[in-house]
Formats: sequence, C-alpha cells, structure tokens
Amino acid sequence: MHLLIIDAMNLIRRMYAAMADHENKEQACAHRCVSAIADMVGKLEASHCTVVFEEKELTWRHQLWPDYKKGRSPMPQALHDSLHLFKEAFIEAGFLPFKFKSWEADDVIASLACKAAYHGLAVTVVSTDKGFFQIADERIQILNYFDRKLYSLTEIEQRYGVAIDQLIDLWGLTGDTTNHLPGVAGIGIKTATQLLHQFGDLDNLLIQKQQTGLSDKLSKALDDQWQSALLTRKLIKLVQNLPLGVNLHQMRIKKP
Repeated sequence: MHLLIIDAMNLIRRMYAAMADHENKEQACAHRCVSAIADMVGKLEASHCTVVFEEKELTWRHQLWPDYKKGRSPMPQALHDSLHLFKEAFIEAGFLPFKFKSWEADDVIASLACKAAYHGLAVTVVSTDKGFFQIADERIQILNYFDRKLYSLTEIEQRYGVAIDQLIDLWGLTGDTTNHLPGVAGIGIKTATQLLHQFGDLDNLLIQKQQTGLSDKLSKALDDQWQSALLTRKLIKLVQNLPLGVNLHQMRIKKP
C-alpha cells in the first residue's frame, strides 16, 4: 500500500499563481489540481490519498516567535473564498480533504506520514517545502511536483551533506528565510555543515565550543545567539505524533 499526502495550499497556491487570470480561474485551478494529483496517483501507484488543509490562524509557533512567516504574501481573496470548490473537487475525485484544527498542515502531514510508515505503508509527501526532508526515511519520500523531483533519504543526505537527523540542527544554525526564522547570523550552510561534522549536533557544539579552538568571530556569534539557534531548531522541528482521528480506510482512493 502507498499513501500520497498532498500539502494542499502548497500545491493550490503555486498552481493558481502560474495560471492566467480569467473569469473561471478558481474552478479551472481546482480541476488542474485534481488532474495533477490523479497523475501522481497513477505514476506512484498510490492506493491511498489525502489532501491536507489548514485553518488560517495563529499556532504554537507564532506564540513562541511572533515573526513566524512574517512577510509572506497573503492568499488572494478570490482563492480563499473558493477553497470549498477545491475540497468538493477532491472529494468527487476520490481524494480525502483533511484538516486538523489549531495545527499547521506541516505537523498534520508529518504525523500522518510517520504513523503510516510505522504501520508499513510507503508514503510520498507532495510539497515544495524543504522542512519535510527531516521526516524522510526508508518508507517516506518527498515529491516536488513542480520540479518533478522525488527525494529519497539518500538523495536528501547527499544534497545537504549531513544525516537526516542533523537537518534540524543545520537549519537551527543557518535559519530559514522562508519562515522568517533567524538561526545564527553569519553562519551559512558550509560553516554549519562543518560544525555538525565536527560536533555531531547543536547541543554538543554549544557545550564544547569553548574547548575546541573555534575562531573568535564564530565563538562570539554562538555566545550571543545560542538561544536563537535553539529556538529556530524547535520551531523547525515537525510534530510527528498528533492524535488525528483519521484512519486508513478513509484515505483509500475512491474511484469516481
């Protein structure tokens, strides 16, 4: 069995932005999204599918970091007002639309993926969000539909040069501009990778940095911004154990 999990707004907003404006743009976009999902279902031979939405509301991440996702463009109002068309189209096509109140879609998707993988399913998460790379394993892969790129555990580790379980430490150091997360100013991907190769993880780095001959500039940056690194790591880490109340039978693809 193979579960396909779609990051709904990630797919819809990018599909919508790529389309020319016209009178029935929202309805046309809904049909195009259904076609895209159907294409992925066929190519991946998926037996189950869910399209995960989220409420537009503040979450625990905003409570910890009020600037979370600051600067992102708002959803076009016409699209927001038409989301019911997308959900209706997904249901008609046999794909379960799903949301879990008070939680970001990212955490819901991570929980669904990890629970399904634990029970033996192959899982493909469809999103352009690199944050999902942290849950990749032997059963979970990440698909960027727009780049037509499928990322396996091995490919992700080769791309970043660190192990999967070091990714959140890597991003804790470098920050994440997409979500407006600070990290440590002055530490880029190359330096962060070298530090993780040397120390193993962020905690060991912060504990041992005084004894290992780091440059004065780097040592000062860590002294001044260690709290920022730990906060960024906490915000980036996806919740994987939400009690979602949805079962595998509900996600089985229903033929129209």
